[in-house]
Amino acid sequence: MSAFFRLLKYVHRTVLRARMRSMLTILGTALAIALFAFVRMLEGGVDRMEKAADQPVLVVFETSRFCPLTSLLPDRYAEDISGFEGVDSVLPTLLYVNACRANLDLITLHGVTPEIVGEIHDFEVIEGDPNSWRTKSDGALVGRRIAQRRKLKPGDRLRVGGVDVEVGGIMKSSGAGLDNVVFMQLEQLQLSRKKQGIATEFFVRVKEGHDPVEVARKIDEHFAGDERQTDTKTMQAFVAGAINEVTEVVDFARIIGYLAVAVVVLILGNTVFISAQTRRAELGVMETVGATKPLLAALMLVESVMLSVAGGVIGIGAVLIWLNAWPLTFGIEGWGIDILPDITLGFVSLGVAALIGVVAAVGPAIETFRRPLALAVKSD
Repeated sequence: MSAFFRLLKYVHRTVLRARMRSMLTILGTALAIALFAFVRMLEGGVDRMEKAADQPVLVVFETSRFCPLTSLLPDRYAEDISGFEGVDSVLPTLLYVNACRANLDLITLHGVTPEIVGEIHDFEVIEGDPNSWRTKSDGALVGRRIAQRRKLKPGDRLRVGGVDVEVGGIMKSSGAGLDNVVFMQLEQLQLSRKKQGIATEFFVRVKEGHDPVEVARKIDEHFAGDERQTDTKTMQAFVAGAINEVTEVVDFARIIGYLAVAVVVLILGNTVFISAQTRRAELGVMETVGATKPLLAALMLVESVMLSVAGGVIGIGAVLIWLNAWPLTFGIEGWGIDILPDITLGFVSLGVAALIGVVAAVGPAIETFRRPLALAVKSD
């Protein structure tokens, strides 16, 4: 082992000997690992969204609708829903989104009743006055991800479409997608959108001990013959349906990430193999003076891991810096999936980079074991 550590400087000089080849290999590895790390962080955003949606809340939406802007339910439904057994509280909500299709700058306006919103959604005001948005007709409570992307602070104004609001406070939340939501007064948004008496959906908190699915069934049966039929789902099922398109994209991106990793294994293995071939006589001399084949194979392994980890550090570092400097949210149908710079996933990706180096070195190491000493020292 001591001999191995003494030869580490030799590995370092070997990498620097062919600077252009080593640099191109490191950059190629960096791009592949960056893609892999980004996909993992996107997966993490989807997982966080699904976990945050696991709560005893129902979403009452208009049947056969897909975008929040197309669901138009009379807000009088709230009174009927609140009378059902097992219903704790009901929050009529009018939604307006800056883009219903997939986008990277989602802002969702929630017109709500200030006195009820805290009974349904869990959030904490981290900047500004928690009550100012309740007393001002144009006041708003802004999610922290929106505040980060738009560089907003309390007192600033935010304009979305034709709706102009004043930022009274900035909130953080563990609820599904609420960091990309702007809470404002229901009547004000109804007036701005010319939809008086209309709600997009109703959030219904179910009392403990009652079956949410059964409550949802009763709600839909009740409004089956009314002017607008409803489709009621648990929050988790509703979110899963809304982000289904994103989930499919993530599944496809995962395949691309794995393919990129496989390509890097081949490229890195080829680089290390060529490096060993160009130093064949040199390695033969080292074996002649006492270096064992396992030691020479270990040198191939260290060289491969060194190149791979160097590329991984560059690629993962670039992704973390990018996501930290420019917050990125993937929005679909009013739901925002935050792609966060996750240090834990960064270390996992770095571990994958090290594993790539080990796998890539297998071929050159086998070749080193199989090569007879006589051929190794033979002049070309």
